[in-house]
Parts: sequence; structure tokens; C-alpha cells
Amino acid sequence: MSDSEEEVQERQLKIVLLGDGASGKTSLAIRFAQEAFGKQYKQTIGLDFFLKRITLPGNLNVTLQVWDIGGQTIGGKIKIKTLHLQIITIYLSIC
Repeated sequence: MSDSEEEVQERQLKIVLLGDGASGKTSLAIRFAQEAFGKQYKQTIGLDFFLKRITLPGNLNVTLQVWDIGGQTIGGKIKIKTLHLQIITIYLSIC
């Protein structure tokens, strides 16, 4: 095996969860990052932050930062200036 085949690559991605209050953003984040599920509702004040590390084929280590933004604070109270890396945005809404 050559050195290039053994080289581990690192990537970092941000996943931003946006949506109405009580739409399940925190439950989704906890289920994804911690493989758990809480049955009680607890309002997110401001921002919660979760990490999930995965290894993909080809020795690619990916750190996923899950940003859970409280639905009650979306109306202009929070301005995030640090979302400058590659971002996946998920918007949740209850219809």
C-alpha cells in the first residue's frame, strides 16, 4: 500500500436546523448525533450544538456540526456570522 492510499482525509460540514418552535429540530438533532430520543419537550433557547463524527469509504473522516436554532428566536434575534464552511440547511415545519 502506498502512502497516498493510507492517508486519512478530514472534512467538516455544518448542518443547520431551522424551523418553527416545537417542530422537532432538537429531537432530530439528538436522534442523529447521540442516537437517543427524548420524549419530553424542552424549548431551545438560542442555539444548541451537536457533533457527529463518521468515517466514509476512502479514509474520509467527516465531522458534522449540527446547529439547532430555537424556532422562537428565528425572527431576527440571532445573526450567525460563522456559517462560512459548507452548509446543509434543513427547515422543519409542522403543517
